[in-house]
Amino acid sequence: MSTFYENREIVTPGDLLAEGNFNAGPNTYKVGSRIYACKLGLVEYKGRLVSIVALNTFYIPSVGDLVIGKIVEMDIHGWTVDINSPYLATLRAQDALNRPYKPQKDDLSEILDIGDLIQAKVIAFDRTRDPLLTIKEPGLGKITHGQIVKVSPAKIPRIIGRKGSMISMLKKETRCNIT
Repeated sequence: MSTFYENREIVTPGDLLAEGNFNAGPNTYKVGSRIYACKLGLVEYKGRLVSIVALNTFYIPSVGDLVIGKIVEMDIHGWTVDINSPYLATLRAQDALNRPYKPQKDDLSEILDIGDLIQAKVIAFDRTRDPLLTIKEPGLGKITHGQIVKVSPAKIPRIIGRKGSMISMLKKETRCNIT
């Protein structure tokens, strides 16, 4: 059993990472007893598991995630929201109002309009259907002020830091709400 890189070293697709009794983790593949990189990223060895933390990746929603999105479309039942993912999300009118939705009376453009930014929560998602959002919970809804900073999904673990140390320091020093 041998490894060919140090932990957290940058590797490229096709690089031989390990040989022997290892298991292939995310972004790696195994041919015989050899494990190779599938993506550009940082190699991680955890026991017998060999994986790659990809440097270029995209956001895949999970139920419970807080997201910031932009309203890109509106119809009689709700809004389509770009959450910077391969999937466009849906925000139904009933998940935005604190009362029953009446299509004959309610003008959705008075609540949210195309181009508006929202903070929302993913309440349902699987890879066969687009994510479903809600803004009914406290702290969610239309974003009216502030600064939005786009961060690559691959950089999120670095921003959070070990045991949340980096994100805590950023919140404290900037006195900002970081979502």
